[in-house]
Amino acid sequence: MVDTTAPAREAAYTYTPTELNCLISRELSGRLHELGMSLMSNAAFLLANDAVPAAVKRDRARVYLDVATQLRLLALAELDGIAGDLR
Repeated sequence: MVDTTAPAREAAYTYTPTELNCLISRELSGRLHELGMSLMSNAAFLLANDAVPAAVKRDRARVYLDVATQLRLLALAELDGIAGDLR
């Protein structure tokens, strides 16, 4: 049972700058990847929607997919940037 009257003890851990950069880069990479996947999903939804004219669908979906590709490439580059720090 936990003693709720005892003072709280905090475990302190200090990250090195390299460890902190790796944590931030992983989080950033994950967010960029999620955003890219969301845009790809939007493009697929748009292309499947018959209410939107074909000319509009094609151009907008192409932009979504182009931006999604760039975001995913940025995510990979972010991970590649920390790969050397992990060795």
